[in-house]
Amino acid sequence: MAGAGMATLGSWVPRRRWGREAVFLGFYRGLSALLARKSERTPRWVPACRPKSSVSFLSRPDLPNLAYKKLKGKSPGIIFIPGYISNMNGTKALAIEEFCKSLGHAYIRFDYSGVGNSDGNLQECTVGKWRKDVLSIIDDLAEGPQILVGSSLGGWLMLHAAIARPQKVVALIGIATAVDGLVIQFNQLPVEDSGKENFLFLHLA
Repeated sequence: MAGAGMATLGSWVPRRRWGREAVFLGFYRGLSALLARKSERTPRWVPACRPKSSVSFLSRPDLPNLAYKKLKGKSPGIIFIPGYISNMNGTKALAIEEFCKSLGHAYIRFDYSGVGNSDGNLQECTVGKWRKDVLSIIDDLAEGPQILVGSSLGGWLMLHAAIARPQKVVALIGIATAVDGLVIQFNQLPVEDSGKENFLFLHLA
């Protein structure tokens, strides 16, 4: 299903903007195949055993500094948006980086505020603050058109980023995208108390 979805997505994106249509469509199919191979053959603990490379930090006034890794390459660039409390050294983030290297595409992976090597207190973080993290990466680090790859909760943030930055986001790839998770939680809260108001404050502030 993931491979089919990626192929379908490639069909409606204005690929002529970059000229090489076959390569652009092939990116999604190749990415799907690579992730499948990684999940079948590579134990989850292997990436953590890889030698650590230097981490860069995005400084932001009045906001926590974000840890990131940036791979230079051709356009469109790819940004991986991790899931809930996941960091940029996970299996998917590293597998996509290897794939981008093989094709020569630019790539960015990063840690949310309060997660991994980024500054901030996790207990003070909200989905709204992580949305700002994603937009900071797009605005301050990414160059040219970008393909967003969102995993789980990162898929929800990916959609928000695409709406906020339509001029830079040209394609979306969701991996087990949790687009309705927060909506379901919100609808399950009782109406009698202030549960919904607290939910909105804690998650969307």
